[in-house]
Amino acid sequence: MQKRYIWLGAAVLWCIAIFIASGSTTATGGSTQMLLAKLFNLSEAQAVFFNVLFRKTVHLSAFGLLAILFYNGFDQKRPWLSWSLTTLYAASDEIHQAFLPDRTGAIFDVGLDSLGAVLALAIMTFWKRKRGD
Repeated sequence: MQKRYIWLGAAVLWCIAIFIASGSTTATGGSTQMLLAKLFNLSEAQAVFFNVLFRKTVHLSAFGLLAILFYNGFDQKRPWLSWSLTTLYAASDEIHQAFLPDRTGAIFDVGLDSLGAVLALAIMTFWKRKRGD
């Protein structure tokens, strides 16, 4: 089996994981904020700050990973294809969230997801050039 199919399979599995997580009631901002406050004994203001920081970092890293999985599954000479698919999936995820109770879809989050993809692909491209690939 070609490695690219393994990467693409991993990308599909990661998309499913994102879909399930975004549909979960434990993935709401209020849930993660309460968890952070309890775990780290934070004040309300601190919990709000760290909740936003945590949630936005998750957006960047989850969709950065998705872009890398697509990148390794497709022609690595066209990173724009991986970025495009990741951004389209991010948009579909936010649309999915818009139809769920206790969730909202946000265009800002699509931008953040897209930025995570760009950063991850830039790092991959830099790393591959440095290695001489």
